[in-house]
Amino acid sequence: MSRFSRFSGLLLAASLPFGALAELPEERIEPSINAELAEHTKHFTQKLYKVADNVYSAVGWQLGNVAMIEAPEGLIIVDTGESVSESRKIMAEFRKISDKPVKAIVYTHFHPDHINGVKAFVSEEQVKRGEVQIYAQETLLDNVVTQGALVGPILGLRSAYTFGAALPASDNEGMNGGIGPLAKVEGSTFIAPTITFKDKLDTTIAGLPVQFLHAPSEAPDEIVLFLPNNRVLISAEVDQGPTLPNIHTLRGTKFRDPVLWVNSLDKLRAFQADHMVPLHGQPVSGKDKVEEVLRMTRDGIAYIHDQTVRWMNKGLTPDELVEKVKLPPHLAGYTPYLREYYGTVKHSVRQIYQGYLGWFQGDPVALDPIAPQEKAKRLIEMMGGHDKVLLAAGEAYLKGDYQWAAELASYAISLDNDDKLAREIKARSFRKLGYASMNINWRNWYLMSAMELEGKLDGDAALQMTKGIREAFLSPDMLKNLPVKVFLQNWVTRIDPEKSADVNLTLGFVFPDIGEEWALEVRRGVVQLHQGIPAGTSLKLTFDKIYLDTVISGENSLLKGALLGDVKVDGSLLDIKTFLGCFDFEDAPIALTVR
Repeated sequence: MSRFSRFSGLLLAASLPFGALAELPEERIEPSINAELAEHTKHFTQKLYKVADNVYSAVGWQLGNVAMIEAPEGLIIVDTGESVSESRKIMAEFRKISDKPVKAIVYTHFHPDHINGVKAFVSEEQVKRGEVQIYAQETLLDNVVTQGALVGPILGLRSAYTFGAALPASDNEGMNGGIGPLAKVEGSTFIAPTITFKDKLDTTIAGLPVQFLHAPSEAPDEIVLFLPNNRVLISAEVDQGPTLPNIHTLRGTKFRDPVLWVNSLDKLRAFQADHMVPLHGQPVSGKDKVEEVLRMTRDGIAYIHDQTVRWMNKGLTPDELVEKVKLPPHLAGYTPYLREYYGTVKHSVRQIYQGYLGWFQGDPVALDPIAPQEKAKRLIEMMGGHDKVLLAAGEAYLKGDYQWAAELASYAISLDNDDKLAREIKARSFRKLGYASMNINWRNWYLMSAMELEGKLDGDAALQMTKGIREAFLSPDMLKNLPVKVFLQNWVTRIDPEKSADVNLTLGFVFPDIGEEWALEVRRGVVQLHQGIPAGTSLKLTFDKIYLDTVISGENSLLKGALLGDVKVDGSLLDIKTFLGCFDFEDAPIALTVR
């Protein structure tokens, strides 16, 4: 008898006692990759592409490409990859072409895979001496220092699931990251920009004319470069490369406005470039081909947006919209640029609805719904009890109805997080769905969630994994650029209302080395940040920003500094201890799937 047959017998024989269902028969689900997704990996074969006379694009070393422009007086490096070690390999390839000094670095936007490898190309000392300039849009530094500060704990964990941070080698063999090879998050570095601009900048760098344009799209600070001498457009992620663009990212981000993105693509079309160098995927050459890729990408995003809004205006809700809005064949089949390797129509549609109308869909039943656990309890009772629900889940699994099997198992898990059989049914369902998925984001989420259900991502393991990912978003080099305001603003969302229920205290912070003064006022569960210290404030801490950097990095604490004399204290130490005790800075394990 096959394993499947034994499983079927256990699940469907109503006469068997439920104890027989305590464990599922052993089943080995072999790792696999969707055939088209596996073929897509070839797009990222390691290669240094030469574009026109003086532009080179390093594809296949990292998730993001690194481009080099050879100017008369030196080199311009556009984006620096996510890993110093891999970027050093790229620099070694560049050095086979030119021994000219690096004169400029360009950050096209703030995402880690475009900025974290900077020290493979230049040192802080070179930048401080003015030998190298770093160009970026004016909001990039703010975006860098805040992306991991406000929602760092949850963003770190969700990013780990998005990138499949804990997946074993067997699940990653032959895989790609949709927009590049698998990401390599190691050795994160950062050097702050030295030259920034708002909308556009026409300049000369190392003897070469360069036109910069702000083109908000995949990131709010996205910029592109146009080289008029040979009509090369470095398109950053306005053209996201060989995939349907990720109009929404599952790890979580602010609203990516499709209308702005379409407008930016039209601005790129206006350059009428002969060559285009995206910072994911291979370069595109020929004026007609560049126009085709940009136009089709633009039309794909526009279609998803416009049809979502069209049907929203007819009253459809997100669950209905995802069944209604589908790309027509000429767009859906435009390979590889509109294939769903990275973005998908379905999760884009949901973001567009949320961006315009928010979470409320119009049925007041959603205004004050029954709590999830209570809802699960009532539904399970209505369906005949726990055993029948899991029998139905198992039957759905055997029929290949994996989504329904996972949904049914979720009710049982909601009531009992330790329900071994429910977790196994859901985990197996997710593995089946994940291995079949052509989209790398969906695949990684399915497989990471399966690991969580299987108990392979316990609390400590998840915290350690998240810590590593968070460093990519907020590395020690980035921490040095964290303004005092951003650090203190983070306290506002860390207030514990129970511990501060009866507390009314204001603590001033004085930073003599940078000439700044701030204060945090606790008012019974609410915190207000003040620029400057309100009159009458008796509690003050005075210390240099340099010491604050060690507090941010975890090397020191304010109480430790006060006791050792590194922090000057005005007022009662007991009151300061009471004040500091009002906040919750503990990073607790987070369950995304088992809840």
